[in-house]
This record gives sequence, C-alpha cells and structure tokens, in this order.
Amino acid sequence: MLINNEFNEDKIQSPLQYIWAIFKSKNIAVVAMWFIIVLVLASLFAPWFFPHSPLEQNADKMLLPPYWFEGGDINHILGTDDLGRDSLSRLFHGLQLTLGGALIITVCVSLLGMAIGASAALTKGIKASVLHHLLDALLTIPSLLSALILIAIFGPSYINCLIAISLSLLPQFIRGSFLAIEQELSKQYIVALQLDGATKLRLFRFGIMPNILEPTITIINRLFTLAVIEIATLGFLGFGAQLPQTELGSLIASSVDLIYLSPWLVTFPGITIFLVIMMANVFAEGLRHAVIEGEE
Repeated sequence: MLINNEFNEDKIQSPLQYIWAIFKSKNIAVVAMWFIIVLVLASLFAPWFFPHSPLEQNADKMLLPPYWFEGGDINHILGTDDLGRDSLSRLFHGLQLTLGGALIITVCVSLLGMAIGASAALTKGIKASVLHHLLDALLTIPSLLSALILIAIFGPSYINCLIAISLSLLPQFIRGSFLAIEQELSKQYIVALQLDGATKLRLFRFGIMPNILEPTITIINRLFTLAVIEIATLGFLGFGAQLPQTELGSLIASSVDLIYLSPWLVTFPGITIFLVIMMANVFAEGLRHAVIEGEE
C-alpha cells in the first residue's frame, strides 16, 4: 500500500542547526575542527596513551633521532632529548599546558569580557565614559608587554603566566565586544525592542547577541591565537612553566643549544604551535562564514 506523504510537514531547523548544516558543508573547516578535537583529547589523555613519562631519563638513549632516520628507535617515535627523555611524551605534555592554558584563558576572558563590554555598552553616563577612556589607555600598551609587567609583579610560574595573559588580553575583548554591541544598538529593531519595554538582559539575549555572533567569533579566535603565542613566548623566555613542567615554548628554549645537533627537538614543538594556530583560524573562519550565510 502506498503511503501518501503529501501532507507531511518539513521539520524547521533551529538557527544553530541551520548554521551547523552550512558549516558541515565546508570540508576544510570540519577537518580543522576534528584536528583540534583530536589534539585536545590526545593532550588530556596523553599519560594513558604513551608508555614513557616526560620526566623519565635514560642515559643509554640520549639524542636519539626520530624512528624514520638511521639510528632511530620505534619505542621513541620522535626521538629523545639530551637526557634520554621521550620527545613525543614531552611534546604532548607541553601541548597539554599550552593548548589547555589557551582554552582556559579564552573561556574566562570571553565570559568576563562580554559581561563587562555588554554592561558598558548598555549603560550610559559617567560609568560608560570612564570605562571607555580607561580601555583606550590600556590598549596603548601591547598585550605581551602588559603580561611581562604583570609576571614581574607576580613572579614567574605557569599559573601566574595564565593570570597575566588573561589580564593583558581582557581589555582587547572588552573593547571589541563593546564596539560590536554599540554598533548594534543603533539599529531599528533594537530601538523597537527598547520602545516595547524590553529589559536590558532580554534586549541583549534575544536582540543583540544573535546578531553579533560573526564579530564575536572573530574576536574569540584572535584571543585564542594570542593566548597560544603569548603562553609559548613567556615559556620560551623562562617566565612561564617552570621545571619540571614542560610547555611548548620552554621545550624550544631548552633545545636551542642543540639545534644543529638535534634539530627535531626544536622543529616539532614549533610545527605543533603553527598547526594549532593555523587550524584554529581555519575552523573559526569556516564558522564565521557559516554564520554569515545563515543570517542571509
């Protein structure tokens, strides 16, 4: 018996489902997303995957090359350092601190920065004016210099490094969200919601936030990229993760003297930083275009 589907209704997708459907059609962005997910999972569960501890020294296996070179050992896929420690284990341990720290900074700064930026944009008067000029003054100082000044005050450590970078990047996010929301406030549908008696919270949640997704994604992506670079930079300079902690920037710094003897000790952490930043930008760009197409 034939089934008549003439009167079946099509399921209407929510805005997020529609954006996700558009994003899935962008193959490169999807590959970048899965690459980042795999890196996050690998760095989280590295102690269970890799048989070697990042601190385990072996005097009989110092400066082994990667296993595909002559003299390499399959038990040490990326070779060993000058103390016989497994390079792959140290690489993923370093990735755990660099990538994990950047994600923590991004989430914390995004939430706090959006709250402050929204409250400043939705508030008129002397409070908004003071915050506006204060942000202009803070943004004249480069974020890395601000982080270095704060590290000098707090003292070098991985936790202090994250705090310093968060505080140095916070004004940038506040300023970016402030400008995006302020630009949206001048549009007619926002004025109509205000005349309809919408509270500031309802105005932000249902009127402003859905329409500033595209600039917000750009700001968050820039925040994450800067966080990765600054964590690695402070680690390289010796102001970030301290021994026995291992971070990608400190891995490069500890191997600079061996660059001619064992160039892979510097190359692999550098390539990892490059891939994390590149894939994050590809993913964010694909998501941004999906949002733009979804709004059209």
